[in-house]
Amino acid sequence: MPEDSRSDLPDIECIRGFAEESPMAVLVLEGAGQVIRFANRAFLAAVARPEAALRDRPLAAALPEPGAALLAMLEEVHATGVARRVEALPLRLDGRAARRWDIELSAIRADGAVAGALALLRDVTEREAQAERYRALVEVGALAVWIAGPDGAVLENASWAAVTGLDPATVSGKGWQEAIHPEDRARAAALWQASVMSGEVYEVEYRLRRADGTWRWSTARAVPRRDEDGRILEWVGANADTEARQLAEQALRASEDRFRTLAEAMPHLVWQTDAAGRMEYVNRRWRALTGLGLAPLAEAGWMAALHPEDAARLAPGWAAALAGGGEYDADARIRTAEGEDRWHRVRAASVRDAAGRIHHWVGTCTDVEERHQAEARLREALAMQERLLREAEHRIKNSLQLVAALLRLQSGRMPEPAAREALEAATARVQAVAEAHRALQMSPDLRSVRLSDMLRELAAGASVQHPGCDIRIAAPETLALDAERAIPLALILSELVTDALRRERPPGAEHPIRLEARLEAERLVVTVADGGTLLPQDLAAGRMGETVVRALARQIGAEVATEENADGDRHQVTLRMRLEPG
Repeated sequence: MPEDSRSDLPDIECIRGFAEESPMAVLVLEGAGQVIRFANRAFLAAVARPEAALRDRPLAAALPEPGAALLAMLEEVHATGVARRVEALPLRLDGRAARRWDIELSAIRADGAVAGALALLRDVTEREAQAERYRALVEVGALAVWIAGPDGAVLENASWAAVTGLDPATVSGKGWQEAIHPEDRARAAALWQASVMSGEVYEVEYRLRRADGTWRWSTARAVPRRDEDGRILEWVGANADTEARQLAEQALRASEDRFRTLAEAMPHLVWQTDAAGRMEYVNRRWRALTGLGLAPLAEAGWMAALHPEDAARLAPGWAAALAGGGEYDADARIRTAEGEDRWHRVRAASVRDAAGRIHHWVGTCTDVEERHQAEARLREALAMQERLLREAEHRIKNSLQLVAALLRLQSGRMPEPAAREALEAATARVQAVAEAHRALQMSPDLRSVRLSDMLRELAAGASVQHPGCDIRIAAPETLALDAERAIPLALILSELVTDALRRERPPGAEHPIRLEARLEAERLVVTVADGGTLLPQDLAAGRMGETVVRALARQIGAEVATEENADGDRHQVTLRMRLEPG
């Protein structure tokens, strides 16, 4: 701002030379009316006004809110000629948000009288904000804040006195120690003296008597403030209330003591790991059985005590439990100190903190050797039973085939056709039962019969009695029926196949007998189809077979349906029944 020609102030040009580029706001005022004669760039930026809006105008008129305190100090400087200084004065120089300023005011003299004033303003808003934030953090995080001299004597102790109820005069020096519990006092004082002598950070935890007479745990921490040469100027200390943490730690220690007591008394092997599976504890029974303490388990953990085959088998599951936090349950052989392997059930569960994070794992190993031995004996007994059943089925099948052979031999010697035909029918029925038993013997569990096996056996048996016959079967390999109904079904199919073999077939064309089984809508469907015509002399035998079929169908809960075309050269019998027994 150019100097006004009417100004009586000396050396404005000199002021301009040093002030124009200064980061501080500089203002030159003239007379009691505080007329603005010069303002540098920093001041113009602070007030957000152009140069023309300020030049040669009184400060009170040029700025929207110059501040009563600033105007009063300027009047005092003009009246007395004595410089004034103020820190962190809030001013709204731009008419908006208040900012804090450190201000220095000096008188400008002309001919021995005060002609004006020089104002230097430094914006300290951010500095003050940081200081306030620091004070707030201290007040929030600290129970008491105190200052001590380089020698350790307490100097400022207002908050300490308020917390403890001691007289501030008593707290000064070493009197603050009177508020510390007698059992903790000597230790706290010795650590404080050691820090004062060494210059190292002071940190100690002790019980502090409050103003109401109660004792609460508190952590004290003090750090030295040093000058540029490293000499301690003072100690800044604060106390924080740690009663809740101490109580929590005491409760945790008590809980751990109870766990150890319980773990040592339990009739199981008990172990504990950290969240990553590293061993932290094994009980006395574990050490006695395995001969292993924590040191041998450092690398492989509790799995180091397992049979090598079981350790390899269980490792992926344990790794998955550690990663996912789920419970772990498996059987494994633990090798004893004597080299014996005993089966144990290994169970582990995670223990979490209040935030849900896994703190550690607790595991138990329960001896189940007797159970595994009993299961092994049971498996051996079941295997023996299966062998006996298969042997019995084999003998039954052979006996039935022997009976069928005797009947076939006898039928060959019968002169009467009717008797011979009756023996042949009986032979076919006995043979059908034998074939069903053979199919049962091929099943994996001796409780059900694969229908594909049974149809093959029936077709093979019919081929023995009727060489050259064409019987074709179709059935899924997985389709099975319980043995109790499979044998009657085999008799039914044998009758139907025998009936089909009695039919006359036209010469020159293939007319096979088709024997099929399938699953439709959760029901078993079995069909016997052929392309022959029943001869008149076979009608009586056919009616006998039909009676057997109907009786056996009722026994196994099957529905029987017969289809035949108008020419009588296409015949099909269909049986439908539930796949599961009802």
